[in-house]
Amino acid sequence: MRTRLERLAIPAAFLAFALAARLLLAHAPARLAVDLAQPLAVATNWGAYGAALLVVLIAGLATAGLAYARTAESPAQPARTAILCALALAAAFAAPVLFSSDVYAYAAYGELARIGANAYAPAPHLPGNALLAAAAWQWSDALPVCVYGPAFVLAARTIVELFAPLGALAQLDALRALAAGSLLLCIPLAYAAFPGDARARMRAAATIGLNPAAIWCAAEGHNDALALAVVLAGFALVRRGLVSTGSAIAALSALVKLPGAAAALAFAAVHPRARPGALAGAALAGAFSLPLAAGLFHGAAAHGTYAPQASLQALVHAVALFALHSAGPATAVAVSAAVLAAAVVGAGGIARIRRGESDGWVRLGLAAWLLVPNPQPWYGVWLVALAALAPATRAATVALLLSFTSLLRYAPDAVATPVWPLAIAALGIAATFPFAGLCYNERP
Repeated sequence: MRTRLERLAIPAAFLAFALAARLLLAHAPARLAVDLAQPLAVATNWGAYGAALLVVLIAGLATAGLAYARTAESPAQPARTAILCALALAAAFAAPVLFSSDVYAYAAYGELARIGANAYAPAPHLPGNALLAAAAWQWSDALPVCVYGPAFVLAARTIVELFAPLGALAQLDALRALAAGSLLLCIPLAYAAFPGDARARMRAAATIGLNPAAIWCAAEGHNDALALAVVLAGFALVRRGLVSTGSAIAALSALVKLPGAAAALAFAAVHPRARPGALAGAALAGAFSLPLAAGLFHGAAAHGTYAPQASLQALVHAVALFALHSAGPATAVAVSAAVLAAAVVGAGGIARIRRGESDGWVRLGLAAWLLVPNPQPWYGVWLVALAALAPATRAATVALLLSFTSLLRYAPDAVATPVWPLAIAALGIAATFPFAGLCYNERP
């Protein structure tokens, strides 16, 4: 009975957040009326109100996290885990506000594809298109160039077209439903894909499907769960002996989002039988993703600015900028520090993989995390999946804690971008403190 109540605490925490957020917004200042009038409200530069809502979200997810820790230790059958995940997703959908505008961008990419425009180029100005107008307003007329694979753009186009008669809100919610359904699908796929006995696989499924940060990010509509589902489907086939086919499918997840291909290629690096399939899948994904590569080269890479937040790079950059009073050298110091830290963590991961220790893969994921100047909360889905490989290890604990502290990356967008080096450094410390768990020697 106690375990059952603990499991129900996960959706209950999301429902409590949704109710608290509605109470807060009932007394929102008049200046937020235009934001709240959008199809989906997104907390963007809301100052104190954004801070209050973010505190409530983090408190709710932290409460769910306590129940999550106990539930993962005594997992249920995948069907029960999926039911619990579905309840939590439904409660998260009841929240009146999001903290990310990405789902608007997804809808815009789908609409651009529908009308024959290029989602991998700057969006044209098309008066009269309600969906593109909503996305442009939400992104302050600076809609980012698409950085996702053509399979995802096709999925977005299909959803936008199917739900067009119901209006922009239905189109946005349908994209969110795709992400939520993908997370639910990850539960049976994880049970089928992960090694070990039935209990180990149930734990892996619960680790992924009941992670509160993953649930929230899926409810916001982020496509990481969709890409992860493709990866898990591939590894499920590998576990059944279809090594080449499964590796190819895992690599083809890059047609949704790039990290999945890295997982397939890393697996192939230590399993020779997987190399032909993984390389073929990666090559095919690359061939279909040439427009994406062109967009990255001419768009994000050409015009992006270095502004790290809530990361090791942000912490080092703020300190270096304060000490050196020059942006160029401060950036070099921050990037160098991140590369050095990632090299140390990654080297430890490789050594463990060579010894056959599964937590080595988690450490490689943590090394990659250190290289990201702006690690968004939804990136944590990949860390959670890696943590499921090595439950109860120190590296897995660090990865799971990072999935929660990464929520602090919402602060610069929801509240206001910090400008004081001390505030930037403090946010960086708070977001990366779980790495301290890797900074002492293990007992022999």
